[in-house]
Amino acid sequence: MTFIGEKAIGKTTPAARTLPAGFESLAPFVATWALETETARNAQRHAVGMEAILAFRDAILPQVDDVVGYLNGYALATLAEHPEAMTLMYLLLSLAEIAPAIEFYNQPAVIDGYDSARFRADESFVMRPLP
Repeated sequence: MTFIGEKAIGKTTPAARTLPAGFESLAPFVATWALETETARNAQRHAVGMEAILAFRDAILPQVDDVVGYLNGYALATLAEHPEAMTLMYLLLSLAEIAPAIEFYNQPAVIDGYDSARFRADESFVMRPLP
C-alpha cells in the first residue's frame, strides 16, 4: 500500500497515535501494535511472546466488525488524512500479521521456517483493485 498514502508514514510514533471514540479498549495496544509497515509488524510478532499476541487478539477480535465498519466510512485514497482511522487500520493489519502465529503455529515464528528477518517486505508495493 502507498502506505495508505505516503504522508502517513513517519508522521507519528505509535505511542502518539489516538483512536476514534468507541475504540478506547484498544488503547493499551496502540503503542505496541499500531505499526506502519509490514516489516515492523512482522518484527513485533517475533519480538513478543504468545501471551502478548493472544492478549491483542482477545482485545481486537470482538471489535473487528466495528473496526471494519468504521474504516469503510473512508475512501482508501483519503484514509491517511484521518490519523485516528489510520491507527485502526494499523491495528487491523497487525491482527492479520499475528493470525498465522495463532492459527497455524501456536508460536510467533514459522515452525521449521526461515528467520523472518531474512525477508523484507516491499513497502512501496501499492495494492489496488484492477480498473
